[in-house]
Amino acid sequence: MRTRSVRATARPAAPVRPWSAGLLIAAALFAASALPARAVEVQRVISPGGIEAWLVESDLIPVISVEIAFDGGIETDPVGQEGRAHLAASLLTEGAGPYQAEAFQDLLTDNAISLGFEAGSDAVYGSLKVVTAKADLGFDLLRLALTEPRFDEAAVARVRAGVLADIQRRVADPEWMARRVFYGEAFAGHPYGRPSRGTAATLGALAAADLRAFMAERVARDGLVIGVTGDIGAEELALRLDRVFGALPAAQAPAPVPDIVPAQAGRTVLVERAGPQSVLLMTQPWIGRGHPDYYAARVLNHIVGGGGFGSRLTGEVRETRGLTYGIVSYGIDFEHADLWQVRSQVSNAHVAEAQAVIREIIADVAENGVTRAEFDETIPFLTGSFPLQFTATDRVAAILMVMQRRDLGIDFIDRRNAYLQAVTFEDVNRVAAELFRPDALFTVVVGDPPAGGVAADAVIPAAALAAEELARI
Repeated sequence: MRTRSVRATARPAAPVRPWSAGLLIAAALFAASALPARAVEVQRVISPGGIEAWLVESDLIPVISVEIAFDGGIETDPVGQEGRAHLAASLLTEGAGPYQAEAFQDLLTDNAISLGFEAGSDAVYGSLKVVTAKADLGFDLLRLALTEPRFDEAAVARVRAGVLADIQRRVADPEWMARRVFYGEAFAGHPYGRPSRGTAATLGALAAADLRAFMAERVARDGLVIGVTGDIGAEELALRLDRVFGALPAAQAPAPVPDIVPAQAGRTVLVERAGPQSVLLMTQPWIGRGHPDYYAARVLNHIVGGGGFGSRLTGEVRETRGLTYGIVSYGIDFEHADLWQVRSQVSNAHVAEAQAVIREIIADVAENGVTRAEFDETIPFLTGSFPLQFTATDRVAAILMVMQRRDLGIDFIDRRNAYLQAVTFEDVNRVAAELFRPDALFTVVVGDPPAGGVAADAVIPAAALAAEELARI
């Protein structure tokens, strides 16, 4: 899935700044001691057994950070086993090899080792951060977690109960309600629309054998990418790669997930919930990193709503009209869907006005484009502020991991600024006209606007939404 025809090292020609779904390497590598941009070197390390990792080596501080990802996340859960990936990932540090849960956790705590796993959309992620003096133990615990997880009955029961308790807490959160309605309706019938953490029925039915099946199906070498930063050399890392990952299955089981365009274009759903403010979530289809206009869309989003106080949405909705304390827009680049969202909280009395203003801004940009001044300010910001964003080894390791998952190439740092600088004023305005569709926005409002204040196509009482979720528990 990821390209292999890349050169061994890469050095950035200029500082750059990342986007949330396409992270790059920063010049500021470590919290205590930042490296200048031109000192960054990415090495492609291949173990004797053929396992690949990308490495940024530095001995400025005695810390090693490792970030890994396996293709396929919560969306690969079989129907009827929703929550399998999340539960399995949550249990990987709850006992492995000869160590039961308490002993495993004590080893982490007593040796200041940070080790964790998470099942997300499209991938299962793992991270290790360890001081150099404890590297042998840290890498061995990572190996045990991936190759010999215990899934002891008591640990499974405790973590399962914690997941269900967390679901119970979330049902009162208006932000959760907005996301729950959006994903459930926009992706109805698709894996993205299913409950990622499962239900009482699906979680209760999961046994240790199911969790081991997950490990055998998803945690395999052909779906693995690895980013490493810190106080470790290429030769040492190559040997550790085989020891940690060499015993994993060679290939993942097929788990095809179809691409999808979010549904419900133009609809508005109101979730009635008492309180002084309403959550507003507005979404439309977008384009992802593989599209030739991706960078023009990045610039466009920054100008419209991703650029903080300098953005159109903040300037008009917050500063001029005082309808909110904060509003933001962003792209979501899933493996199988690309979205653009606007998120805000507004007073109940001004929900309709805020919706109207957001639509007006999008329509205006689609018709008239951005201004030359907005464009001229954005490119230097996007290409120049990146070194300030990353100051820790684990963040840099995550950047290396994402670079591989997105097939960016190991020399992408050299090329990234040029992609942005190649975007023209005309490109941005053309893309604005092509992408922005105010009538395609799927809007979810969670709050208590005045009667008739929101022209909703569907109304859901918050208590009913919570009851439906709790009934699953």
